[in-house]
Amino acid sequence: MDFFGEQARAQKKTRWLVFGFVLVVIILTVAIYLAVTLIFGMTGGGTQAIIQPENRQPGFFHGAFWDASRFFTTLFVVGGVIGLASLYKIREISRMGGALIAIELGGRPVLRETRDALELQLVNVIDEMSIAAGIPAPKAFVLDEEAGLNAFAAGMTTNNSVIAVTRGLLDHLDRDQLQGVIGHEISHIVNGDTRLNLRIIGVLHGIFFLTTCGRFMTKARGRNSGGAIPLGVLLMIIGSVGLFFGKLIQASISRAREYLADASAVQFTRNPDGLARALRQLMVSGSQIQHPRSEAASHLFFGASGRRVFSLFPLFATHPPLEERIVRVDKNFKGTLSKRQPAIKPRATAPDAKLSGMALPDAKLAGVSFMNGIGAFGSAQLAAAQTLLAGIPEPLAEAAHLPDDAQAIVYALLLSRDAKVQKQQLEDLRHSHFPEQVAETLRHAQWLAQQGAQYRLPLLDLALPALRELSPEAQSRFLQSVDTLIWADGRLSIAEFTVRRILKSVLEPDSKIRPPLRMERLKPDITHILALLAYAGNADQAAAAAAFHHAAALAPIDGPWEFPDKKAVRPNVVDAALEHLAHTAPHFRKNLLAACVAVTEHDGKITVAEFELLRALAQSLDCPAPLTLMDERTHGENRHVR
Repeated sequence: MDFFGEQARAQKKTRWLVFGFVLVVIILTVAIYLAVTLIFGMTGGGTQAIIQPENRQPGFFHGAFWDASRFFTTLFVVGGVIGLASLYKIREISRMGGALIAIELGGRPVLRETRDALELQLVNVIDEMSIAAGIPAPKAFVLDEEAGLNAFAAGMTTNNSVIAVTRGLLDHLDRDQLQGVIGHEISHIVNGDTRLNLRIIGVLHGIFFLTTCGRFMTKARGRNSGGAIPLGVLLMIIGSVGLFFGKLIQASISRAREYLADASAVQFTRNPDGLARALRQLMVSGSQIQHPRSEAASHLFFGASGRRVFSLFPLFATHPPLEERIVRVDKNFKGTLSKRQPAIKPRATAPDAKLSGMALPDAKLAGVSFMNGIGAFGSAQLAAAQTLLAGIPEPLAEAAHLPDDAQAIVYALLLSRDAKVQKQQLEDLRHSHFPEQVAETLRHAQWLAQQGAQYRLPLLDLALPALRELSPEAQSRFLQSVDTLIWADGRLSIAEFTVRRILKSVLEPDSKIRPPLRMERLKPDITHILALLAYAGNADQAAAAAAFHHAAALAPIDGPWEFPDKKAVRPNVVDAALEHLAHTAPHFRKNLLAACVAVTEHDGKITVAEFELLRALAQSLDCPAPLTLMDERTHGENRHVR
């Protein structure tokens, strides 16, 4: 799968969404213009006639039919109301991420320390598939009141996405079926579909807001309410017409992406039977969602969630027919299933306390193309993730699910090998943490020292969801402790920067809606990113400069380029640069990452620390970089970047 190509196609569909939105606004403006003209007359009174109908001049069609001033005033008001309502919803979603949608639909967050066997299985499947895909594990939600078999993914970025499943799906699917469904949802996150889908929700919210305004006006009382009531009724009718067109946009964009997500899930799991059986189970048991707000989010779901008139017409169907989806996955499937056919019985599921592993022979960092790995999740990546996770002791894997123990795991990743520096780090921890947490930190650090660097990022990935469960105040204290450990020796190593960057991107995601920056404004940002990698991979100033200029020739912006001094490559400068660059177009980020790989490979090798740094930068740019098994011989010197 071409990650950047799929991102570009999703972005193209976003432009079609904007075009459709503008078209709907114009249609609604014309309808409201005609309504105002017919109710209040084409001239006299103007807006005053709405407030004081007795001032309206007599004559239903008195004056000119076309009034440019009145039309453009209507366009400004209608477009402004719909646009502001849509932007408000999109801004709200950007701030809270996919959790907002899950909560609005009655979702309950699944705590990482859950002891429920089915919920633990859900968490573990999400963990292993997220690590394989190279994204932070989305937060899990369960829609407890929904008996229909369904699921959805939502989020503006990979860092604030969630995966929600219904209670019916959790109770009826076995692990293989669940893995097929989660693979489908993970692919929506990786391909950029979730961002597009949430923008559709924002657009529908703005269009439906007209109906809300109409309802408010129909409740008007008093001497001056005579004109507001009929106008309110018309706004409700016109808002329903707008919703009609909005549903067309919603359905047309959604259908094609479902086929891609199914294909990606099969490619990911190499188990088409699991996904096919899950889809057949939906045919038998149904996938309806009962929540009253589910209609606006119907395009998010794994299966068709609607039960209303919209679902009866192909043009309004947000999902392809289940029969067609099954045939594409299982060529042996023929015909339809009878509703009276007994439901497929779920396999007995034991508590999934430890992830199973598959051997991946001779998977080494050497020979793995980083660029080909971006977004290219498949069975090899899943097997690699399962192998790595299977190598983590069960108590340590369970500790990663607990917020307090997850903090200790991160602290262990940051403990220095220098005895003097480590002593200072532990002393700092004892001032602000319980002795048990400090002891846990030392225990985890000892295991990491024995196992090697290849387990660093898998452990960090496992700990991230539990760290998200901390309160904002606890997260702030945790990040302060992280900074204290990092700067204990007054320097910032590649490994320390990597951990810090991943934590910041997940716990402090940039939720601002930023306008596109000019190319010349992005040039300093690219300079600092390439310089960071050059200094990280080369101790010699001349070698670092050579690597920088070699990579700059591949950058998405033309030169000339000036290699900055090492002191100018500060962490806060790099953070700001990544926030700017994360909002660029997919092809721009593709060329930027190609330049990043070029500067890293300039000396003929990529160390584990450099690979981790590349992955952290890719994640900050919202480009999933899957893990791979790494040979310890690639673990070179952990140089300092500050």
